[in-house]
Amino acid sequence: MAGNKLSPRQKMIGMMYLVLTALLALNVSKTVLDAFEKINGSLYTTSINFSNKNNEVYAQFEQAAETNPGKAGPWRDKAYAVKSSADAIVFDIQRLKYEIVAAGDGKVSLSVDGKEVVKEKGTSFDQLSNEEKFASFYEVVMKKDRNKSWEIMGTDGGKNEGTPMINDLTSFKDLLLSYTPNNPSISTSLQSTFDFSNVTKKKGEGEDTWLESNFKDMPLIAAVTILSKIQADVRNAEADVINFLKQEIDATSLKFTSAEAIQIAPSNYIFLGDTFKADVFIAAKDSTQNPVVYLGDYELGEDGQYQMIGEYDTIPVEGGKGKYAIKTRTEGYKKWGGLIAMKTDAGTKMYPFNGEYQVAKQSVVVSPTKMNVLYLLGDKVGNPVDISVPGVSKDKLSVYCDNGKILKKGGSWEVFPTKVGKAKVSVSAEIDGKRRNMGAMEFRVKRVPDPIPSLPGLKNGKIKKNQMTANSTKLRAEMKDFDFDLKFRITGFTLAGTFKGNYVEKKARGSKLTDEMKELVRDLPKGSTVFITNISAKGPDGKVRQLGALPVKLN
Repeated sequence: MAGNKLSPRQKMIGMMYLVLTALLALNVSKTVLDAFEKINGSLYTTSINFSNKNNEVYAQFEQAAETNPGKAGPWRDKAYAVKSSADAIVFDIQRLKYEIVAAGDGKVSLSVDGKEVVKEKGTSFDQLSNEEKFASFYEVVMKKDRNKSWEIMGTDGGKNEGTPMINDLTSFKDLLLSYTPNNPSISTSLQSTFDFSNVTKKKGEGEDTWLESNFKDMPLIAAVTILSKIQADVRNAEADVINFLKQEIDATSLKFTSAEAIQIAPSNYIFLGDTFKADVFIAAKDSTQNPVVYLGDYELGEDGQYQMIGEYDTIPVEGGKGKYAIKTRTEGYKKWGGLIAMKTDAGTKMYPFNGEYQVAKQSVVVSPTKMNVLYLLGDKVGNPVDISVPGVSKDKLSVYCDNGKILKKGGSWEVFPTKVGKAKVSVSAEIDGKRRNMGAMEFRVKRVPDPIPSLPGLKNGKIKKNQMTANSTKLRAEMKDFDFDLKFRITGFTLAGTFKGNYVEKKARGSKLTDEMKELVRDLPKGSTVFITNISAKGPDGKVRQLGALPVKLN
């Protein structure tokens, strides 16, 4: 786990590891095992020192982000992503070290403030205080044990804690590599330090996995020392990358040659009583180069860089300013945005931008004063109502009715009242992200007038006998001079008249004459009059109405 172009800190860790492996090649005597314990303590101290130094760098990130959050904030966030990953790995390895020692010694002796603190058998790592979790070992008794480390780390019968550790370390390496794509020195060091490839055995006897090479048949104290060395590697890599990120805060700064004052208002359409707001700021530009402005959808790639996706376009740039113009064809809020490509000292950088604007028709609102009537039409037919708020698109409106319901139908609404009386339609609008009450209008609610009974072919109260007795003839209920296309269905009626000197009444269900009725009509002489009475009809609201009588003179 060594490579070219390593930092002095990494070289020091590498030297310790060489000493460790050299000692393993010797006869593992008590003196050698004691030496491992000292190296483990030294690596532990090195890891703590790295952590303290790194915390100083994080404090610098905080200060820079507080001074200029827009510029330093993203780099601080990346640095803290590195910290979060490094802390999690160091913590988990600390747990593995504790479990290995506990498996070998039974109880674990920790050094807390220079004093021995003994944790009896059965005390888990989670039960320790935070100070105890990160304490060094006061003493390791079963240094020679060659089985316990593999019982914890091993893949063949062990708890297999080693595989998740390798996965976490690999993910950590990938994260650091994604933040340092333009630094070959750091990239090379990371690839070498976190290389978990198989290891060739001596004398050509095949290969061991990285886990087998480092933890199988390994003295307990040596396994713990290897884990301490990995912790130091993590802290060292963390230090290299966050220092690189700190330098990048200024490396990607844009160079400007001029500036001008700009004011941008969120909206130029203001309601009476509202507050006009605008942003006023200095906009800088580089007159020596024009950026490229892309319009369309974009995404943040896995490499942390923005890139356009799908179909996109560019707009002309004059004097460093993109000139965007588009013909509007539909109403509503329109969103637009894209990426601005600008050359910097570190290469071309992509900067995302987003905007929105509102498209509304020129409109006039006419409020009726006498004809504000709604009808009870049932739940199938609604009263159309046109609602608009100047300067606000209809998709931003919310409408409520206190008598029945109101539903959106295309660009308008329909009201379905449920009772006679009054109905108030209230309107609210979303303006600048907030819901506002825009007012209400009250309507009268009336019943639909009764339809008028009629027969096809009936004119001026007269009808031919053969037409009245035709099979296709049906009694109808017509809505005359009414604005709504409502259908009423005849459900029954009575035919009454004088037949052969006797007054007769015949009842029918539905809208057609019965065969008996037709026979009576055929027997009547021309000029006779019959009466259709007790006419009942059902409307779209499902209620049955009684209509007036219909006198019919036969021709």
